[in-house]
Amino acid sequence: MPFGLKLRRTRRYNVLSKNCFVTRIRLLDSNVIECTLSVESTGQECLEAVAQRLELRETHYFGLWFLSKSQQARWVELEKPLKKHLDKFANEPLLFFGVMFYVPNVSWLQQEATRYQYYLQVKKDVLEGRLRCTLEQVIRLAGLAVQADFGDYHQFDSQDFLREYVLFPMDLALEEAVLEELTQKVAQEHKAHRTIMETVCTLAFSLWGFS
Repeated sequence: MPFGLKLRRTRRYNVLSKNCFVTRIRLLDSNVIECTLSVESTGQECLEAVAQRLELRETHYFGLWFLSKSQQARWVELEKPLKKHLDKFANEPLLFFGVMFYVPNVSWLQQEATRYQYYLQVKKDVLEGRLRCTLEQVIRLAGLAVQADFGDYHQFDSQDFLREYVLFPMDLALEEAVLEELTQKVAQEHKAHRTIMETVCTLAFSLWGFS
């Protein structure tokens, strides 16, 4: 597979460059990676390249999507040549990695890396308003997310860092005083987990359980 191929600046490079292209993929943690692929490479090959970076084996739960020329989210047809697919339908050669198939119970997921990606996906869906929650559920989920992302409560001298951390759905309009009160409730929820060895599996299932 030409993924990761390093080419010298020679005549051979110029010839090969016509048969290769670089695409960017935004991951669920918002990082962007680049993959160098053959113009004949399929979407599946690109997905496998991303999975290799993430040390992810259970690739059948995931997919790649892009924004169409009409700004609609569209899944990549993995069996087709990726470049032709993007040239025809995509607004730009930027792909997004995400969960394509959800399972009824997170225990079906065998790999810790898979569970972590599920956690990131559901956390993203909550914060961006695609997964609706009550305010009580949001506070609980935020406390679990802080535990997952930062570790135990007692590691920190104060919880001031939470003010810089996105805890609540972006479409939730809150006054400053209310935001401060809810942040303190999240800190108390985080504190409740300090002696609990929460696994990413449990966190992801807790999030998905509110769907």
